[in-house]
Amino acid sequence: MRYLILAILCIGSILWFTIQPVESSWSETNISFTYAICGLSVVSIVILVLQKQCVSFSVIDTIVCLWFLYVILRAYFDPAYPCAPFCLRVIQMFTLYIGLRLLFSSTEIPERIIVAGIIICAFYEVFIGAKQIVYESSRHNLYAITGTFLNPGPYSAFLSLGLVMSSQIKKGYCLPVIFAILLPATWSRAALVSAVVCLGIIYWKQIKQRKWTLAIGGFIAMIGLYFLKQGSADGRSIIYLISLHCIGNAPIFGSGIGSFCHQYAEEMASFYHQHPSFNYQSADVIESAYNSLLQIGVEQGLIGIGFAIILVILLFMRLSKKGETLKMGLLSLLIFSMFSYPFDQLPYQIIFILIAAYAATERREIIFSKWWKSLYQKVLLPVAALGCILIFSSFVFKGIKVREKAESDYKMMAGITHSVFIDDYYELFPLMISNKHFLYDFAKMLSVDGRYNDSNAVLRMGTLVSNDPMFYVIQGNNYSEMGLPKDAENAYKKAFSIMPNRLYPLYKLMLLYEKERDIGKMTKMAQRVISFKEKIASPATREMKKKANIIANQYKINTK
Repeated sequence: MRYLILAILCIGSILWFTIQPVESSWSETNISFTYAICGLSVVSIVILVLQKQCVSFSVIDTIVCLWFLYVILRAYFDPAYPCAPFCLRVIQMFTLYIGLRLLFSSTEIPERIIVAGIIICAFYEVFIGAKQIVYESSRHNLYAITGTFLNPGPYSAFLSLGLVMSSQIKKGYCLPVIFAILLPATWSRAALVSAVVCLGIIYWKQIKQRKWTLAIGGFIAMIGLYFLKQGSADGRSIIYLISLHCIGNAPIFGSGIGSFCHQYAEEMASFYHQHPSFNYQSADVIESAYNSLLQIGVEQGLIGIGFAIILVILLFMRLSKKGETLKMGLLSLLIFSMFSYPFDQLPYQIIFILIAAYAATERREIIFSKWWKSLYQKVLLPVAALGCILIFSSFVFKGIKVREKAESDYKMMAGITHSVFIDDYYELFPLMISNKHFLYDFAKMLSVDGRYNDSNAVLRMGTLVSNDPMFYVIQGNNYSEMGLPKDAENAYKKAFSIMPNRLYPLYKLMLLYEKERDIGKMTKMAQRVISFKEKIASPATREMKKKANIIANQYKINTK
């Protein structure tokens, strides 16, 4: 019993990190989490020895290890894109998986304990969300409710997860109601779809007699949800379309770890040149594919997709025997991940690994008659696992520590373009090449200081980690200042082609032609600026069109 209590405390210490405030960069939480993984692993080994249990290597373990090796080796042998933060997170999650496998092998932890821990965390998020609504204290000034997250999108996944899992608890009807009341406040269609599909499966016996009525109602509801946030839905369809084209460009191995944003921008530019009349109004700067499987496909190819699908199938097969509640919770997360980015967030990474490790574990007593197998399962495999955890954790700790310090130093200088900070930026540069905000600020600072070649070098690094057209606009500005109008023109055109609903690149082209006294191209571009249907009208776009009207009118006067 005392070992079970100790194991439960270990699970609780890991789940505690799922309700810590989520940050967009490395923080002290990530460092503490690395320590927690090491502590969990040591405790697991001690219990394993004292309980005289063994560790068996399952099929799920094989898939996890092979996928891990594929990602790490893919990043190592094809380092075209900055992906160190992603690789650090992958290693961290792999060590967590090993540690949890050791823990579940050492002590038989009932499914209800894990379910209770996840629901408690979800209920805590409900409390935080309700508090934010009452006191208007969310973590985003545009949204009333975000929980411990930075926006309501990923936050809603916790509410959906809590609703689905609590619905399977007998005589626990009040908990699902609490989650269901708060869920619509997030305005997350992905969470609603995830919850409805899972609840439909859970209560299928009760509702199957009305399946056609519910199907028609669901179809009408889907249409309503589409028109409720049509721009967002159309934007997702563009993302999915371009992502599929990216997969087609490198179907087997993908474009490389960390390549999604760059490949998306390149394919968007190519698609625009092939289909200039396509409706791009809902296109936007993105950081993910809003679909985990598509993002895996772009970066890892069909091999990565194969690993993901096989792993999910194996997990569902095992959870069908070990834990129906966890199976439905996992399903809700996976459905949500088809329309959003939960697995980019530390809390959902932890929950997924926790469920996967639980599903992969089969507790077995040591077979003393086969001494070699006993030695392998009792000593060699656990010691090797602990060694991997300690080595990987040491590497991850050092990597996160220096990057957390670099992120902290950058925040004190962010937005400042004074040349006195150039040396400081160069010092941070090796650790911050994956941070698009850092690269943009650094490039602007170099540009203001007249170091145009250096600025463009940094901007080119920025295009590897972002699809923001402003990286090309600043390049165009630099080329214009260097007296290279053709290069400037190409940069502005590239900026527009990767985001064809932005007026600014066309405006910059117009000013470039004015500067070069190319009257024909200038007036043609002025007319294009005037007739351009911008995504969102603003004082800036009105000022651009006003300037274009002045140029067009001036040209007419000069030709009389």
